Amino acid sequence: MNWFFIAAAAVCTVCVLWWMIKSEKGATSLVLSALQGIAALFAVNLAGMVTGVTVAVNWYTLCSTVILGLPGVIGALFLNFLFGT
Repeated sequence: MNWFFIAAAAVCTVCVLWWMIKSEKGATSLVLSALQGIAALFAVNLAGMVTGVTVAVNWYTLCSTVILGLPGVIGALFLNFLFGT
C-alpha cells in the first residue's frame, strides 16, 4: 500500500511541475505557489491554537505544500481528518 502513495505523489508532482513549466511564467508561478503553500501550512497551525486542528510539520508535509501549494495543505488536512492522528 505504501508504493501506491509514493506513486500517487510522484504523479501529482510531475503534473504540477509540467503545468508550471508549460505556463509563460513557470519559475515565478512555482515560487509563488511554494510560498503560498508554506504560508497556508503555518496559518493552519497558528489557527490550530484556537480550533484544535493542526498539521504536523515534517519533511512530508513541507514537500507536499511546496510542490502542490494550497492543494497540498488541503490534502494534508484531509488525510489528518481521515486517519485521525
